[in-house]
Amino acid sequence: MKTLKILSFFSVVFFTCLGLQPVFAQKSMTIKLGYGHSVEHPYHQGGLVFKDIVEKETNGRIRVELYPGSQLGTESEMTEQVKLGTLTGTITGRFEEMSIKLYGSGLPFMFRDLDHVEKMMRSPLGAQFFSYVEEKDLKMLAWTHSGFRQITNGVRVIRKPEDLKGLKLRTPPLDNILRTMQAFGASAVPLPFTEVYTALKTGVVDGQENPYINIWDSKFYEVQKYLTAINYIYIGSPFCVGLKWWKSLSAEDQKLIAKAGLACGDRVNSLTKEIDLRCKESIAKTGRTQITELTAKEWAAFVPRVKPVYDYYSQKGIVTEEFIKKVNAIK
Repeated sequence: MKTLKILSFFSVVFFTCLGLQPVFAQKSMTIKLGYGHSVEHPYHQGGLVFKDIVEKETNGRIRVELYPGSQLGTESEMTEQVKLGTLTGTITGRFEEMSIKLYGSGLPFMFRDLDHVEKMMRSPLGAQFFSYVEEKDLKMLAWTHSGFRQITNGVRVIRKPEDLKGLKLRTPPLDNILRTMQAFGASAVPLPFTEVYTALKTGVVDGQENPYINIWDSKFYEVQKYLTAINYIYIGSPFCVGLKWWKSLSAEDQKLIAKAGLACGDRVNSLTKEIDLRCKESIAKTGRTQITELTAKEWAAFVPRVKPVYDYYSQKGIVTEEFIKKVNAIK
């Protein structure tokens, strides 16, 4: 027994001198990453980057399994699975389950464009956003774009807020979107993303709102006559893993997974920028959906309608005038 202890000690010394970890100290594991969109979506392309980096740099010691297309449940269910530890990570914008403080990034007409968002997330304000999810037992590895959201419906062209009155529009169960639709005069109907196409086709709802990528990827253009290019709200989708799982990792593995997570985010964001307008063009080319471009005056008519949304989040202490000024000051 004494001899074994001595051999074990000298093995550790030998590997340490070579700058290597002893084989027996390395922890093998499988990372399971789930998300709601298909293999054609930027989320999956980002997931492939994450998988490639992690598996190559650990020589397969850490394996990554990707589950696109809501294979493991709805986005809300997957977020809860990550908290429980039955799923390692997910990419989604379920702020209610992550942190209501994230709604500060999702107020209507807050950002000019995706570059504006990225500059904010690289600032000290962004560092705060990354830390918010820890109160819900999550660790954010990256902030990914879902893109700016557009409004589609099968009833009429929308050019002014009054045109939305009485329309039943499917929304995700996100408080900022629900309140914005209420401010516009529409009737918001929260439904899981996997149910949207059927709900549109059968007339359960008149329309929906999503970025161009999602409208194209999920073929909503097949069952919607009209699309208004409004860029009314931006929603990000944090790439989160379980905080308890994260804390169980060695410092070396944390460093590697953080690096791979940021690379995943960069890939999603660059693809979103490239694909967003391409998807808009593809939707138009189908001839199934009429795209309405608002004039500056028409677009501006929607902005005052969302004041109650800002007032609500201000009263809740989620967003402040100082925060809004800082975001607006970013060039």
